[in-house]
Amino acid sequence: MFAARITFLLCLLSLTALAPQQVFAGKGGKEPVVIYSVRADYDDVWEGLKMALDGRGLTVSSVSHVGEMLERTGKELGRTKKVYGKANVLEFCSAVISRDMLEKNPHFLAFCPYQIMVYTLPQDEKRVYLSYRRLIWKDDIGKDVLDPVEKLLEGLIKEVIELYGK
Repeated sequence: MFAARITFLLCLLSLTALAPQQVFAGKGGKEPVVIYSVRADYDDVWEGLKMALDGRGLTVSSVSHVGEMLERTGKELGRTKKVYGKANVLEFCSAVISRDMLEKNPHFLAFCPYQIMVYTLPQDEKRVYLSYRRLIWKDDIGKDVLDPVEKLLEGLIKEVIELYGK
């Protein structure tokens, strides 16, 4: 009986370690950044994100290689602290969602292109973080056109976690 309980608890712990985690999911859901993490291979997650975009008919408009830039400039500045294992920012757009958003308020251009950050930390390179900035405007004006963008970002991240976070 005792051994069965220990086995059950160990199984639960191992499932928890593999499950995606929303990090910094605080009070009210209005944090400026939404961060998920999953135990997976960084390259698998990165490729999965690009495939998820492609599956929705979306195209990567650019990639910012933040981790590589910090490594390169850190050496030049004499700063050796390693901030990331790997870190890239993927940028993309959706013609339909963006059009709706910008027709509602042309100042929402500040939210374009959409970005998903994918990174690991040097102390645990098998935990991959995926994050995005919330699209928040004063008094929730434009919420009806900003929410679909967040749902798209969230959906892409959850799809990747589901595929590669096992």
